[in-house]
Amino acid sequence: MNIAVISGSARPERQSHQVAVEVKNSLDKLNIRNWLFDVKELNLPLLDYTYDKHPAPGEILKQLKNKLDHTDAFIIVSPEHNGSFSGALKNTMDYFYKEYAHKVFGIVTVSSGVLGGINALKNLQHYVLKLNGIVAPEFLITPQVQKLFTNQQLTDESYGQRMNKFLDAFVALAEIVYQSKEQDARQV
Repeated sequence: MNIAVISGSARPERQSHQVAVEVKNSLDKLNIRNWLFDVKELNLPLLDYTYDKHPAPGEILKQLKNKLDHTDAFIIVSPEHNGSFSGALKNTMDYFYKEYAHKVFGIVTVSSGVLGGINALKNLQHYVLKLNGIVAPEFLITPQVQKLFTNQQLTDESYGQRMNKFLDAFVALAEIVYQSKEQDARQV
């Protein structure tokens, strides 16, 4: 199984990226194959054509499509921007559609406030359903992110425990779906 951890902010001093890196590191510790899908690093232009309809997709889009085709589940880590999820995240993900279908999505939201991005969470749940994805029922909200890390290291033990609980539930669901697809593929 291969999981993409989507770091969904392109802002210069993005704090949600620390959370995405922590999720990735936690998956590494569980010996689960994963990769960081970083919208800031990709820096895709404003969407004009989806990949399938693009007259001449560049090498970056071709490589990203290949990675998405070989990804079995996703964890979206997004800040809350103006009551929803990051526009940069939506722009980047919207280049593709069928690559997300029938794959499990875990959602982690981040904010500097006390609500932890709950509005972004609700909007992301709807978005994933529109992509034909499977929304994991467990989620992780991250309030007051500025208090959780020191020098890029997670220092809040209770948040670390909540992250581990979220990841355990997400990985269990993703593994069930992955094994089911593998079994179906062998029967064809």
